[in-house]
Formats: sequence, C-alpha cells, structure tokens
Amino acid sequence: MPNPYVSPLRVDVADGAQHLNSLTETIICPNFSFAANDPRIYQGAAFRITCGFDVSNVVTTPGTITFAIRWGGVSGTVLAQSQAIQMDTTAHTSFSGRLQAELVWRSIGSAGSAFCQGIVFLNNVADAAAAAPQYFTMGSAGANVPAVVASLDTTTAKDLSVSADFSVTTATTQITNHIRILEAISS
Repeated sequence: MPNPYVSPLRVDVADGAQHLNSLTETIICPNFSFAANDPRIYQGAAFRITCGFDVSNVVTTPGTITFAIRWGGVSGTVLAQSQAIQMDTTAHTSFSGRLQAELVWRSIGSAGSAFCQGIVFLNNVADAAAAAPQYFTMGSAGANVPAVVASLDTTTAKDLSVSADFSVTTATTQITNHIRILEAISS
C-alpha cells in the first residue's frame, strides 16, 4: 500500500538515554515498533532514519565506536553497520555527529528481505590520521559491503533499532542522541 508523501512516523522531542563508559551495544534512541504484518511494510516500502547526536572521547584510550541499524531490537538482525570508527587521540567533549540510512523492503513475510545502507558523519576528528570532518559508510552486510539481508520476519511484531557500541569503557566515553526522525518515504 504505497504512501503518496513522505510521512514522519516518529520525531523524538527528548534526548535519548546517554550511552556512557560501556562495551555493551546499546540503542541510542527508543526503538520503533512495527506490528505483526504492519501495513506500512510491503514490497517496495522505503524508510529513512536520521539521527543527530554528540560524542565524547578521552585521550588515554580513545577506542572505536560502531553504529548499527537492527531489525528485532538491539540483539536482532543487523540491517546496516558502520566500520569500527577510530576515535581521535585528542580528547573531545560533545562533538556532533549525524547518521542517515535508507531501508527498502525487497520482500515481506516470515522470510522477508531488505536492503539498508547509510552514512555516519562525525564533525570532529574521528580518525587520528585524517582531517575532520569524517564520513563513514554503513552497509547491509557490514561496513562498505552492500548486500540484501534475508530471513527478516515481518509477520511478527519487531523493533527497528539504532545502536552504538564502544570498544573501551574509559570515562568519559559517551554518546547522546538528540534527534531521531523516522520517515516513510515510499510513494
């Protein structure tokens, strides 16, 4: 059932919970729940996910950050994932970033398939060897490897999640999501 216009499904008006000093992959904004056999999901249905956030890292062990979009919650199937983005060896407090991805359903049902690809932008030096700003692509089968993801069940209720995962627990390594817009962009 095509949507004749871009329709925001969710616009967050409050910050997401801060993800702080943890090695556990954590959602950066509330999950968006799709009902079983949700009429918004059909072959050709397309969605855009946009997040605006701030990140902090420390100088001693800056580590990496990885972003993912998942079907079925934070432990669900990876639809798209960035590479492990190397944080800078200079301490940064609350520098801005943006994630944007598009998700297109190729088929639906108990073994549906989708293609999801996006980009992560960090406004400050995230790669010590390169000048800011940095862009890091996300792909369906891992960073920079676009592929269709199969075996996605659309017949049961599922959450669409955006998550981040740090490689270090050094205080104060953190991310706080400030904006998340989920749009239905099919026509």
